[in-house]
Amino acid sequence: MIKLSGVYEILNTTNGHRYVGSAVNLKSRWVDHKKRLRGGAHENGHLQNAWNKYGEDTFEFDVLEYWEPEFLVGMEQWWMNMLQPEYNIAPVAGSRLGIPHTAKAKAKMSAANMGKKSRLGQSPTKETRAKLSAKSMGNTNCLGRKLTDETKAKISASNKGRKHSAESRANMSAGQKKRWAKETP
Repeated sequence: MIKLSGVYEILNTTNGHRYVGSAVNLKSRWVDHKKRLRGGAHENGHLQNAWNKYGEDTFEFDVLEYWEPEFLVGMEQWWMNMLQPEYNIAPVAGSRLGIPHTAKAKAKMSAANMGKKSRLGQSPTKETRAKLSAKSMGNTNCLGRKLTDETKAKISASNKGRKHSAESRANMSAGQKKRWAKETP
């Protein structure tokens, strides 16, 4: 069996809206899309809603171009730029960047990760969490990162001769006065 790779579109023939994607195996990708859409579980909510509204018979799967796998993402992006597909959520091909999450989705993700173990396969104990919390209390500068003497010297040298504006000096002074007021009884 020959696997054909390329860039494709899923076209809604009723309104002309489309989804653009790329796949190493086009046939398998269309089968996967249909399976998820038919089951109401497609990861693209816009496409799923349109599928539910207009029906399966309204959608066509068309190959825009055949390409070798190493060129797919670049060519998918080119087609996305040209066609401005309405059903694509992410503006960048091959990336989940730019996809906003709703408050409901964020809550679901948070709930799904509750009680999960760390990469080492264990949950931190209450004692460990308390130690980490105590260690970070009041530390707002670099959150415990230790600088080497060499790095400190470089930072110092780069700040030599630096002049702050009058407004900046006034802001720093006000901040220090607030800090001292809190610390003194």
